[in-house]
Amino acid sequence: MSFLQLFITLLLIWWTFQSYRLLSNYRRATELGVPLVYAPVSPDSPLWIALQTAFTSLFKYVPFDAWSFIRYCKLGWEFHDRFRTYASLGDVFVLVTPDRNWLYIGEAEAAYDVFCRGREFGRPVWMLSIASGPMNVNLVSMIDLALDALNVFGPNVSTAEGTDWQRQRRLTATPFNEQKSKLVWAEALRQASDMRRSWSQHQGGLKSTSDDTRTLALHVLAYAGFQKSYPFRSMTSDSTEPSTYRDSISIILKNILVIIVLPPSVFRIPFLPQRWRRIGAAVTNFKQYMQEQVAEEKALVAAGERGSGTLISNLVRASEEQGTRFGKPEFKQLSVEELLGNIFVFNFAGHDTTAISLAYSVLLLVAHREVQDWIAEELRFHLTGEDSQSWDYELCFPKLQRCLAVLLETLRLYNPLPGVPKYTGSQPRTVTVGKTTIDIPADTLVVPHLMSLHTQPRYWGDDSLTWRPSRWIITNAATASSDVGTRLGQETLFVPKRGSFIAWSEGARNCPGKKFAQVEFVATMAALFRDFCAEPVRKPNETLSVASDRVLNVVKDSNVELLLQMRNPEDASVKWFRR
Repeated sequence: MSFLQLFITLLLIWWTFQSYRLLSNYRRATELGVPLVYAPVSPDSPLWIALQTAFTSLFKYVPFDAWSFIRYCKLGWEFHDRFRTYASLGDVFVLVTPDRNWLYIGEAEAAYDVFCRGREFGRPVWMLSIASGPMNVNLVSMIDLALDALNVFGPNVSTAEGTDWQRQRRLTATPFNEQKSKLVWAEALRQASDMRRSWSQHQGGLKSTSDDTRTLALHVLAYAGFQKSYPFRSMTSDSTEPSTYRDSISIILKNILVIIVLPPSVFRIPFLPQRWRRIGAAVTNFKQYMQEQVAEEKALVAAGERGSGTLISNLVRASEEQGTRFGKPEFKQLSVEELLGNIFVFNFAGHDTTAISLAYSVLLLVAHREVQDWIAEELRFHLTGEDSQSWDYELCFPKLQRCLAVLLETLRLYNPLPGVPKYTGSQPRTVTVGKTTIDIPADTLVVPHLMSLHTQPRYWGDDSLTWRPSRWIITNAATASSDVGTRLGQETLFVPKRGSFIAWSEGARNCPGKKFAQVEFVATMAALFRDFCAEPVRKPNETLSVASDRVLNVVKDSNVELLLQMRNPEDASVKWFRR
């Protein structure tokens, strides 16, 4: 038998097996009594994910939307589909694949119910394990790949379950307090002011908005987490060895996919390319740096001395205090591995999501000058001096609701995480969608569909696909023609229907860093837009309107890799000038 014949034979065997599994799952799905859609390849296929990730430019031209049978095979299809499938099928449907069935929910109350019933709809733990070799990595979806990334340096609150999660959550929530918010506010103002000064010097425009917001987010995190303060400037990418915490974590975050898939020993092979050796050095240096910080803090605790006040300090001290006060297993201290794992979670989850949200928001504001003017009116009224160091956190942050509305609207349409899957486990479950109760069999993934919930017209109006931050501000019609102070004083923040906006998840496992992100974002908006404006650099004979539409197209041309991000943010050239 020739090699070609062998290949065709194996392919036919595989296809027959896949077809049999698809048919078996179809039969199970029909018992649910809800609409069904099909995919010939499961979204959790490691090979399929690898192919689409490696050949992004090629897969960009595959007409996934041309046939419903392959529409749901595309990475990040949820972002591109929005609420389209629900508009034709209703509030719930099942995606039938060869591996398992995925129950997608697009109704707010049902989605909220799933999040609140954490013990029944747990995290799919079997997705979250990461082994020492590439063949043992469970890649179930891009969001679960992101969760796999969080286990690289040790067990942590994002991947724990049951009583272990309760123990870790109790401890890891401690560092996120109001004292920390003041640090974040001050450092974000300083970094954003430096970034804006740098940007305003490029009279011909700059294309580094996305890269620079990553730098800002990293610097704020370095200060809050490690008390390391860096001047704003683009990070060097040509150094042979990552010599600082900032360099190491930057390299790790940029190459997290490679770090997940390959075992650590690979990066120590001497004849590998320099780039790969730098990744290995970054992982080693970052782990060593974290270990040193933990050891130093433990020594201070033992000596009865005050800590540094960083996230690491607060985490270590909360763990030590709990271990001393209680003797029960559910109150035991965090192990060194758990401390390292949770410290990395602070870096990974706190950096990329914030940086991506900042990049989207800045470019969306560039394309909408009227929104810049809208938030500037608020900023110039409440922030009375030009010196950002005089803007007090406790006095100013609660009043800047329009700036917060920009973040909320950006997360509504461009949330970095495409969804948060849940799992029925070994027991059947029930969920009520509208007036219908659905009996869900065991071993079924249940996905509250974030991208649909965030865009359905019944929750967000007929312009639900339009980026309009003012939808988050409730105004008083009686004061519409009054002075600025009266109008701003009457504005309140809109509270959406529960379950229709889940940017920071819901239930007990919501994001502990929510306030951290909001404070950093609002401070950045204040430093950028109080006294300055931004607009796209126009091409010859191009109007501002056409240039703005071009920037919007850059924003909309997004894809899910590890997280949602713009394909080519450097295509948007921006210039800054004083108001």
